[in-house]
Amino acid sequence: MQQKIKDIADIQLGYQFRKKIEPERDGTLQVIQIRDFDENQNLNQEGLCRVTIGQLPDKYLVHKNDILFLARGHRNFAVPVINSIEGTIASSHFFILKIKSENIIPEYLAWFINQSPAQGYLHNLARRGTHMPIIPKLVFEDLRIYIPDIKTQKKIIKLNSLIDKERTLLNNLREKRTLLIRSLCLKAVMKYI
Repeated sequence: MQQKIKDIADIQLGYQFRKKIEPERDGTLQVIQIRDFDENQNLNQEGLCRVTIGQLPDKYLVHKNDILFLARGHRNFAVPVINSIEGTIASSHFFILKIKSENIIPEYLAWFINQSPAQGYLHNLARRGTHMPIIPKLVFEDLRIYIPDIKTQKKIIKLNSLIDKERTLLNNLREKRTLLIRSLCLKAVMKYI
């Protein structure tokens, strides 16, 4: 089955701040910004800054099972919100996707958006701003999502999770091997000093 993303999720632009985000220690809301993600698109929830905003419509709040899509910049990615994240908004660099279909799992939708067919579609239609590329909401809404049955979606998510774990383990192994080789080389040099 195939559907446009606008038919399976409500898409809301993140909160537009009128000026630079000024952190407040006792702020009433947390703000998700681009800098809160590492190179593997993992959200650092503990590092979110706090702000105070007056009356805020609920549509700007990010909840568990929402998906954040970074619509600005050269690196566009989707991230499912897996953990509870109360009292949090996203900056206007993001679209907030709230799934309205029972036929799709948030992790699968984020995974699909991050794959090369979807990324190619989005990059081809991105507006080239003076500062950074922007994916317009109208373009994003028409992105076609291929939706297998729930069982297949779960298998894809599990396999993708295993790939991520393997990547982490291989990176750790590479770092430890590099340290070992450097240490051995230094020992070999030190005996001549």
